[in-house]
Amino acid sequence: MGVKGISLKVITYVFGALALAVCGFIGFIAYNLIFIVNVIAMTIALYAASSIVVGGELKKLGNVFIISFLAVVISDLCFTFFQQFIALCISLFVLLVIIRYSLIKDHDSGWFGALCAEVMSQIFLLVIATILAMARLFLF
Repeated sequence: MGVKGISLKVITYVFGALALAVCGFIGFIAYNLIFIVNVIAMTIALYAASSIVVGGELKKLGNVFIISFLAVVISDLCFTFFQQFIALCISLFVLLVIIRYSLIKDHDSGWFGALCAEVMSQIFLLVIATILAMARLFLF
């Protein structure tokens, strides 16, 4: 038998499947330049927006990178499996929850501060995406 009624064979299969999924996903990321650009742009936008809302008490840039990586992965998965409007609603809600409970959890602004940070990060992301699209148009 296993730990609290779960057999060790099931745990082995689950961790094996997760390892294969992660390896396949890492291979997918390595060849997908658009994903990497989205993560970097989201990191810059989220860092700028949350530094405006929180001020000098901001977390490290590495934490913001991890949060933006998670947000982009969830967003890509939502847009893969759901319709566009539903995926947009789910990804924005998940981003709101991630911002609230990770970036500004120690700040007094609460959900409104998280909403402000999310809206400002989406505006910054729109500006960054416009600049990147114009650069792509003129350079390539």
